[in-house]
Order: sequence, then structure tokens, then C-alpha cells
Amino acid sequence: MNLGVLELFVGVFVLIGLGLWIWALADALPRRDEQWEQAGQSKLIWILLLIFLGAVGAIIYFLAARPGLERAKRGA
Repeated sequence: MNLGVLELFVGVFVLIGLGLWIWALADALPRRDEQWEQAGQSKLIWILLLIFLGAVGAIIYFLAARPGLERAKRGA
């Protein structure tokens, strides 16, 4: 089986997206509820966004929610 450049590019892109999605879920799920509250975020909403939006949700999570969660973690 001979993969073309386009198929290889798509495959790599999908794997990176899947890895980013798994990383975001692994980062969000174990965080304590108090940390989410201190950051002014809803854990349930973010987990649902991650599940339904996939890699796009992961990118949004890393840009919007995670910085606030990290500040709340350092402040606690």
C-alpha cells in the first residue's frame, strides 16, 4: 500500500488532533472542583465542550480555560 503525500498529511494531522484532545481531557478531568470555582469556570461545561468539539475544543481549552486554572492552582 502506497500512501500519497495528502493521505500522510491528513493522518499526521488527525493523530496530532487526537493527542491534543487526550492531553486536554487528561489535564481537565483530575483538577479539583475548587480549582475550577476559583478560576470562575465550570468543569462540566468544559468537559462537555472537549467531548463534543474534539481537537477544536482542546485548543480552546488550552487558550481560554487552562491559564485561569493554572493561576488558581498557584494561588491556592
